[in-house]
Amino acid sequence: MPTIFSLILIGLCLVIILVIILKKFPALAILDINNMPGEKEAKFKDRIIKQKVERDLARLGGRVGRFWLAMSRKISSFLKSSQEQLKKIKLNYKSTAKIPFIEKQKRIKDLFIAYADELKKENFSEAEEKLVEIISLDQKNLSAFFKLGSLYDEQKKWSEARQTYEYALKLARQHKDDETIMEELTIQEIYFSLSWVEREAGDLDSALESIREALDLEPNSPRYLDLILDLSIIKKDKELAAASFEKLAAVNPENNKLSDWQEKIENL
Repeated sequence: MPTIFSLILIGLCLVIILVIILKKFPALAILDINNMPGEKEAKFKDRIIKQKVERDLARLGGRVGRFWLAMSRKISSFLKSSQEQLKKIKLNYKSTAKIPFIEKQKRIKDLFIAYADELKKENFSEAEEKLVEIISLDQKNLSAFFKLGSLYDEQKKWSEARQTYEYALKLARQHKDDETIMEELTIQEIYFSLSWVEREAGDLDSALESIREALDLEPNSPRYLDLILDLSIIKKDKELAAASFEKLAAVNPENNKLSDWQEKIENL
């Protein structure tokens, strides 16, 4: 479709250029050249014609270029919007279509395998599509939401990652006792991932609040203590940093970063 449109537009531009050139020739014919020798007269007229045509083409080229750029942007935006709408319609159809349970479970399993393959190839867009399709088939699939948040995190799409983790957290709270939904995930693990993304996004207060929630559920996790210690140092909260350091040193005395953290805390 864009190729046909481009050919039509180029054809119209050529017609416009030809019309302009034909219009200019009558104007050039009335130049006052009575006092010029024949040879110089011809050269002068040719030069004037050439200069006028070049100026006209340059002006037209600028206008056509600006017009084409604007049209290209509009076409690109339209095609992208249409593609997204078609994708949504397709996913909505799949989510409303009645699929036998066994067939649906097999489809979800195959999609997770396909997602893993695309992720290994770093085909993030295709990997995202697989997860979104899983969610369209099973809107309570916590694992798909969590992996989608991780996918956005890997691409540094902090806003999308944060929103996805927040929804996963909401889903996990609602079904915390349902092993079929929770599988191997825990609420504290989602809090930890959310805190990490909030820190990367620059929202240190929210990151600190999320990691505290994770530590309330799993107080001796070295990873969680590592993150809260890092956040407290960034926020220059010496009291919290010292308390977090003490806990981390007790549960993970072999941590290679302890000496560096201790120095940073002393310099707060």
